[in-house]
Amino acid sequence: MTVEIEKGAVTVSADMLAGPLGIDPDEVQPLMRKGAITGLVEEGVGEDGGRYRLTFRHGERRLQLICDEDGHVLQRSRTVLVDQTRVLP
Repeated sequence: MTVEIEKGAVTVSADMLAGPLGIDPDEVQPLMRKGAITGLVEEGVGEDGGRYRLTFRHGERRLQLICDEDGHVLQRSRTVLVDQTRVLP
């Protein structure tokens, strides 16, 4: 599983986001345009240099990806945020 990272610009496929966010891949772009799916890209510094943390949210679901500078996903976590936070496998 990889994402595209070029000069700090990050591209993630709709297929990679859809399942963890509980939607169909065809819904990803329209929901992003409406602001219903939000994304945040953070570039690591210090000992985390060369890594990126990508966080996507839709409703109560959050997907977080930790990637290296080549776009390889090193870690992936899905969370459903309700009254209490719980981590999905």
